[in-house]
Amino acid sequence: MIGLLLALVGCTPTCEQVCTKLVGCENAGTEMLAADDCRESCEKQRDLYQSWTDQQLRDAFDDSLSCYQSESCETIATGACYNSEIWSW
Repeated sequence: MIGLLLALVGCTPTCEQVCTKLVGCENAGTEMLAADDCRESCEKQRDLYQSWTDQQLRDAFDDSLSCYQSESCETIATGACYNSEIWSW
């Protein structure tokens, strides 16, 4: 049981999880974003990065997803998780 909990803590959130949160953040600059559009764009970007050999870029994308999932809507609104090198959705 403890191993399962530790594994879940270290997992990168899915695009669906992150987009659900972002759409729910009414004042984080995402109010015009539809959940399906967000998820589709995020998954396309993730798949593109997975096809490349640039591990730093893939790690940065995963870090971004983790940040958006863990931060509050207020800190997201201030740009806490924004990374101009990977943000496209």
